[in-house]
Amino acid sequence: MPKHKETIAILLEFAEDQTQWLLQTAASYRVLKALFPCLESFASQHISSAELTTSPSKNQEEIAGSSQKDPTKNHRDEDGAAFPSRSARENTSLPSQSIYTLFDKDGRLDVFRMRKLVYERGTHPSERKITWKFLFGVYPEKSTTEERKELDQQMSSQYRWMKRSWKQRFPWAAVMRVHSDLELSLAIQRHDEQWREAETASPPTDIFDEHSLPFSHINEQQFQKALQDIDADVPQTDRHRTFFQREGLVNLLYLREILVTYVAFHQDIGYCQGMNDFASRFLETLENETEAFWCFVGYMRRSAWSFTTMGVRRKTQICEELLKHVDPELYDHIESVSSDKLLFCLRWLLLLFQKDLDHSDAVRVLEISALESERMNFGAWIWLTRREGEEPLPGPFTSVDREEITFEVLLCIAVLIKNRRKLLQYQDVSDFYLFAQRLQGRLQLNTLHGEERR
Repeated sequence: MPKHKETIAILLEFAEDQTQWLLQTAASYRVLKALFPCLESFASQHISSAELTTSPSKNQEEIAGSSQKDPTKNHRDEDGAAFPSRSARENTSLPSQSIYTLFDKDGRLDVFRMRKLVYERGTHPSERKITWKFLFGVYPEKSTTEERKELDQQMSSQYRWMKRSWKQRFPWAAVMRVHSDLELSLAIQRHDEQWREAETASPPTDIFDEHSLPFSHINEQQFQKALQDIDADVPQTDRHRTFFQREGLVNLLYLREILVTYVAFHQDIGYCQGMNDFASRFLETLENETEAFWCFVGYMRRSAWSFTTMGVRRKTQICEELLKHVDPELYDHIESVSSDKLLFCLRWLLLLFQKDLDHSDAVRVLEISALESERMNFGAWIWLTRREGEEPLPGPFTSVDREEITFEVLLCIAVLIKNRRKLLQYQDVSDFYLFAQRLQGRLQLNTLHGEERR
């Protein structure tokens, strides 16, 4: 048997006893099927297609939630700013199996079937506005339509208050300053005018108190440093996407306000490069600044540990231990060439391949990540129970816990094995980093035909 087939056999042996668990958590069926076609028949015994009704009626959409607007019209955020419609670039017709059919007469969602449907086929663009708020923990699972309407109003008011608070406390931070970017400078001017007009039309009814929590404990120096990093990253975020071009440039300012508001009220986490990519994904998908903020908060509540030093170290360690088990030859070669080992995979793991897949596949991975993160993973538990910077605990922390083998970890291993022939030829550490860089935007989720194109 060729060495490559032996490697796959080892990986199959390692994964087979975990397959049912992975399928039940709706995390990794596609990548497992791509790696081991022989598991497809096994998987089909544990996952059957949901028998759902066809296209939803208008009444079903109203039951799902009041925030579901006509996808063919422009949407506006709470400050009156219009977000461009995506109808010109995406098909808005619903699939025959629609998530809208999973709500009862009171608007309660069948969450199990929703998760199953999201896992099996992903979400249609016209379904994401409601589905993502459940996936990322904004809406309670058993909430009714009326309860969600009330929650939407509360979240809108709270977000407006949070933005006003840091802008009044730090007026010098309210406007982003850029150099040598005329288009963005004009967008900043328009955004500032919109904000002032909105404040004039709807003045705040609550009184800002800088001695109230959390501002009584805010570290201004830390806030200023985070603001500098945000202002460096935001102008470079997804500028190739239509959503952030021309009239859409103002959306970069909404993105900035999401990030700055988050940092101001989550100083224990702060800002790390990469957070802008996730916030951008929420803003473009939901086309609403407030909803994007709260989905981003929900995502960070589950994933913040990944942006810590301990989280980064742990993720790469998991991949190293797994690769050592499934392909010792490839692992030994990488280790012999580079003391960094799999550090060149860091962008894949930290950003969930968001920069390496096309938009639809990147959205798919983010949804799968949301399905996985319903449970608290081992790394998050370590982060919550120990202070940052301390040495890791002996014992279980030095081995791989089954719940740590997440979708992006499996996808990382699959990409490495798919390209093992190239990797085994590299003799310099820079070759590995160049390899990862050249894969950017060229990976395909379902087929794993992600090798470099010459």
